[in-house]
Amino acid sequence: MKKGPHPKQKLTAVAARKLSKPGRYADGNGLYLLVKQSGAKTWILRLVINGRRTDMGLGSFDLVSLAEAREKALEHRKLARAGGDPVADKKMK
Repeated sequence: MKKGPHPKQKLTAVAARKLSKPGRYADGNGLYLLVKQSGAKTWILRLVINGRRTDMGLGSFDLVSLAEAREKALEHRKLARAGGDPVADKKMK
């Protein structure tokens, strides 16, 4: 799967499970799967909040499925677009 700013295809659950090479793999709309040197995988959402680019963790690959990560990303993008701060909201919980 090609890495880059605009993926031609979204990640699939099977492809994401097979990824082992360290790097950041784009799913689209600011959602990335981060594979660390240790092999650990985590979901990252890149947002613009109050004019500043922010990366927000959505959870471990083992605990959050691809579908759940996409749902969470959509909710957080909507909140950010409406002028809210999903990072601050997450810290309050």
